[in-house]
Amino acid sequence: LTLGANIGTTLTGIMSASVVTSNPVNAWQVALAHLFFNIFGTLIWYPIPKVREIPLKGARFLGKVTAHPQYGSLFPPAYVFTCFFIIPGIAYGIA
Repeated sequence: LTLGANIGTTLTGIMSASVVTSNPVNAWQVALAHLFFNIFGTLIWYPIPKVREIPLKGARFLGKVTAHPQYGSLFPPAYVFTCFFIIPGIAYGIA
């Protein structure tokens, strides 16, 4: 169900790309890249049960750390700061 919803969200980008007048080639390129990224991600993660467990275990771990009485208030802001500022900053610095 979640996998279908994930692929289904790409329909929004495809619908948007179909009505763009300023730069339709780039719009279609981004929309199709999003679609194929989700399709290939589903094909890689879903069929093999052992591989399917990797994101599930990661989600369980993040939930347990967030619910921890001592670290629960510190972990979410640190995680958001790391994912949205530190990692993109490093990637931007490398590029």
